[in-house]
Amino acid sequence: MLNRFHWAGIASSLLLTACGQSVPSCNSENVRGLVKEISDEEMVRQLGADFAKRVNYTVEAVRTSSTNEQTGAHECAAELHIHGPKGSNDIPIEYTVENTDDGKNIYVNVFGL
Repeated sequence: MLNRFHWAGIASSLLLTACGQSVPSCNSENVRGLVKEISDEEMVRQLGADFAKRVNYTVEAVRTSSTNEQTGAHECAAELHIHGPKGSNDIPIEYTVENTDDGKNIYVNVFGL
């Protein structure tokens, strides 16, 4: 059922308070949690809150595509596994992970939702 819904190629982003100066990895628990949160917000926007409540996400097959040597920012790729009441689907996504300039927050930007 989920594969019949169109996921627009838009970018969504969220901030999370950082604990240190280093940029977390693409596969860190905090980053994967933000990717799932962003995905849920996009599902609510596209299909409504009632439908989104019945859907679960996992971020699988995480890969680091590149790392900026100067800033430590990462470009990442993964499969967003979406499981709903009538089936499941995997969607390829890309996302970036970087610290804000003051080092106090992590900024995650997701593409492909």
